[in-house]
Amino acid sequence: MGGTVQIKCPNCGIYNTNADHCSNCGTLLSYKKRRELAHKAQEEKRKERQAAQKAASPSWIESGKNSKYLVVRLGAQFFNGIVVVVMAIGAFFAWLFTFLAA
Repeated sequence: MGGTVQIKCPNCGIYNTNADHCSNCGTLLSYKKRRELAHKAQEEKRKERQAAQKAASPSWIESGKNSKYLVVRLGAQFFNGIVVVVMAIGAFFAWLFTFLAA
């Protein structure tokens, strides 16, 4: 299986034998490595976009928790507590129905 592999450089067109990079221009020849690098770059861009979007538009509860007014902070904490309680009740009912169905 260890035969020679000739790969044509997509950049300059020169054939290279058993090499990861072109001997003429230095372009990466392995399609797997190129795909991995492109995937990493896309993942980094996606994370940057998500971070920018989250920083640009915080939810009203997050902005309420950081408010300078005490009444707004207390209201945000109160509504956040209500959301947590409602979610806990919903999770309990989901568990209960699943338990009874099984």
